[in-house]
Amino acid sequence: MPVKKNIGKTKKSSRTPTRERITGALGPIRSSYLWAALLTLVIAGWMLSGELLGNARTGVSAGDLAASGSAGKKNDLFRVEVKTFQARARDASLVLRGRTEADARVDLQAETAGVVERLPVAKGARVNKGDIVCKLETGARQAMLDKAEAERRQAELDYQASEKLERKGHTAKLKVAEYDAKLDAASATLRQAQLDLNRTAIKAPFDGVVEAQPAKPGDYLAVGETCTTLVALDPLIVVASVSERQVGKLRLGMSASAKLATGETVTGPVRFIASAADSKTRTFQIELEVANSDGALRDGVTADITIPLASKPAHKFSPAILALNDAGEIGVRMIENGDTVRFAPVTILTDDADGIWVSGLPETVMVIIAGQDYVTDGQKVEAVTGSGSARR
Repeated sequence: MPVKKNIGKTKKSSRTPTRERITGALGPIRSSYLWAALLTLVIAGWMLSGELLGNARTGVSAGDLAASGSAGKKNDLFRVEVKTFQARARDASLVLRGRTEADARVDLQAETAGVVERLPVAKGARVNKGDIVCKLETGARQAMLDKAEAERRQAELDYQASEKLERKGHTAKLKVAEYDAKLDAASATLRQAQLDLNRTAIKAPFDGVVEAQPAKPGDYLAVGETCTTLVALDPLIVVASVSERQVGKLRLGMSASAKLATGETVTGPVRFIASAADSKTRTFQIELEVANSDGALRDGVTADITIPLASKPAHKFSPAILALNDAGEIGVRMIENGDTVRFAPVTILTDDADGIWVSGLPETVMVIIAGQDYVTDGQKVEAVTGSGSARR
């Protein structure tokens, strides 16, 4: 037992000095040093992460920076990724939204008053030029015509008799002239009666389709009231509006196609281009002429119109390359003289599934494809050729 007691004391005496030494080494002064060191490590880590993020935004990998670290220190320029684009021929076209319309639409109105006797053709029927589409009652018009014919015959006989007497010297020339005037008046009355009778039969002025019949048999029509509405659907026209910027590209006779909402695709020439803009929309109306001999195409159908234009050089690339300048213009940032950033505005022509077509750039241009949002016009940069990830 004495041995165990001595051993316990020995252990206690050996631990106590060690704890005291540690406590002295980690006093208040040395603890603040540790906190300062820890804070320094945190700040250094944050700065390092920012540098790596900046390198990622420029499109250059950390490995590239490591490989060219000494060169970066020499020039100290912002690094951007670039790619050279070459202009290519593009088959341009003008796409418009329009609608079909009848070539002619006429309200056939009564030119003489009367009661509607019958409608010889049904609504929706196709008629030919000269067909009767609305018939008014004749009434007393035939009797008036018969009377006018009799009066003209009598006037003609009187004139012939006076002329014979004048040649024999039994009457004066003045009397002959009087009968001649009566004959002319009787002829005019006859023509008027005949015209009034003819107007009871309202005829189609062109080949077309009966679209409406507002008058019914038994209705009384005054002069100027509509009996039948007739439309001409062959040819059919497709109407659209063109902006001020696009109308100058069109010419009469240009071939165009139209896809109708009913499923048909039709083609035809541009037959009309308005010379004056609409005062409200500032657009110009155009018309395409489309054959419709079978009458299958309908009036008032929505149409998507495509008019091919002359082929012109343009550039195609990903829309992600586009940037905005301080004025809000859309364009790209390109490289001039090997290291200088220049902003070039562009005009977007079309948007395809694999990229956009633009105009306004030189035939061959070096465009910044990564880092373009972090540089300004006129800035000197280090241009690094891209990996080809940008779409052409």
